[in-house]
Amino acid sequence: MTVDDRGSARLRVRAAGPSVIAALRRSVALLIVPGALLLIVPAVLFAGDTEPARLDQWIQPKVNAPAGLWPAVLAVDWTGGPVGRALMMLLVTASCLLAGRWRLAATTVIGIGGVSVLSVGLKHVVGRRIHDDFLSYPSGHTAAATAVGLLLGLLLSDVLKLGRAVGTLLVLALALVCGTVMALSQIDLTAHYPVDTIGGFGCALMVIPATALLIDRFTVPGGAAR
Repeated sequence: MTVDDRGSARLRVRAAGPSVIAALRRSVALLIVPGALLLIVPAVLFAGDTEPARLDQWIQPKVNAPAGLWPAVLAVDWTGGPVGRALMMLLVTASCLLAGRWRLAATTVIGIGGVSVLSVGLKHVVGRRIHDDFLSYPSGHTAAATAVGLLLGLLLSDVLKLGRAVGTLLVLALALVCGTVMALSQIDLTAHYPVDTIGGFGCALMVIPATALLIDRFTVPGGAAR
C-alpha cells in the first residue's frame, strides 16, 4: 500500500465515524430527557403569560452588564440572530468537514435548523409575551448558542479521543458556557425573560443529541458507533 493509499484509508475511516463516539453515546442520550423537561415544563407553566414570573423577577435585577461591556453584549446577541446563527452553523460545519466528520457536519446543519424551527414554532404555541407584543418563549438565541456548544464538544471529544467522563464533562461545559453567555446577553437586553433562556437551553439539549443519535442510527453500518 502506498503512502497515498494509506492516507485515503485513514480519511475514509474518519469520515465513516459517527456523530457521537461510542464512549459518549449513553451520556449524550441521557441529555434528551432533562432537555425535554427544561423545555416543556416552563412552557406549560407560563403559557400565555405577559408578565415576568417570580423566578424572572429574582434573576433579572442581578444581570446588569457594565456600560463598557455593552459592545460585547450586542456582539453576542448578534451571533444568535439569523445572520449570526447562519455564520456559526457554517463555521462549525466547516470545522467538522475539515476534521473528516461528515456525519457531525450533517448533525450541525439539521440540528441547528431543527432548534431554530422548534423554538419559533413553540413561541406561537406557548404564546408567552414580553414588552406586550413580542413572543418570547423559548429563547431561540440561547437555543442556538447552546447547540453550538454541544456540537463543538462532540467534535473535540472525537478529535481528542476523550473517554466518557472527560468527554461528557467537555460537552456539558461548552454547552453551559455558550448557553449562559447568550442567556445573560438576552436577559441584560430585556429581549427575553430569564425563564425563556432556560427553555432555549432545554431545546438544544433535547434536539442536538436526538439528531446526532438518529443520524448515527440510520447512517452508521449496524446503527452502532465505533
